[in-house]
Amino acid sequence: MAIARLLLSLGFSVLLAISSAPQQPPQRDPAALTLAKLSVQAILGNQSLTDATLQGTANYSAGSDQESGAFTLEVKGNQESKLVLNLSGGTRQEIRQVQAGAWVGLDGQKRAMALHNCLIDASSLLPVFTLQAALANPNIAAVYFGQATVNGVTADHLQFSQVVAGQGQKMTTEIQQLSTMEIYLDASSHVPLAVGFSIHPDDNLRLSVPAEIRFSGYQQLGGIQVPTRVQKFLQGTLTLDLAVQSIATNSGIPDSDFSTQ
Repeated sequence: MAIARLLLSLGFSVLLAISSAPQQPPQRDPAALTLAKLSVQAILGNQSLTDATLQGTANYSAGSDQESGAFTLEVKGNQESKLVLNLSGGTRQEIRQVQAGAWVGLDGQKRAMALHNCLIDASSLLPVFTLQAALANPNIAAVYFGQATVNGVTADHLQFSQVVAGQGQKMTTEIQQLSTMEIYLDASSHVPLAVGFSIHPDDNLRLSVPAEIRFSGYQQLGGIQVPTRVQKFLQGTLTLDLAVQSIATNSGIPDSDFSTQ
């Protein structure tokens, strides 16, 4: 259903998508998968991870609006997340559940995210779940682009994107572009240093706005390696600065916590 809506929003008919060139199998670069596995091992050790709840302090910036307070982040796999910001100006939320999302503003009303902004993994603020999904899901394309420098640190550059079965090549390319995530792993410790992706205005999926999440200050919390500072940048401007103080893992967060309705 969600993919059908995406076909319409992209301006293609189902017939065009099906009659396009046949879909190619997702690229699964062994080097990318090996590095993803090393990263998961570096973060989790021998533990399993199904969900996580992080809490701490937050600073939020939107133009002249500068607010501070506390945050709670719930993440379940790579497809469900809820960020609650209890700030000096009020409470804001961002919720994701599979290919749906909602914003909750100061008035407490849920407003749907555009579908084309819901193809990026919900776990961008805790990318170990994205790495786990890339290892487990054969329909996720994985590419290794070599090394780059991130904030003065040598990093391995991985790229992940979704390949949806049953689509023509043109539609496959569109979905891959909208779902692409760039993940940079510390070349020595293998923990994530940054995640990059694009977001788009609700009424213009062709206009890409670069977003970046940066991770630093890793510590052993709850038995796993956790970044104690998580920063979100839009077009190079810092919009969210989270200081992680605690984490609870595998607590059995119900799917109802992520309802976008």
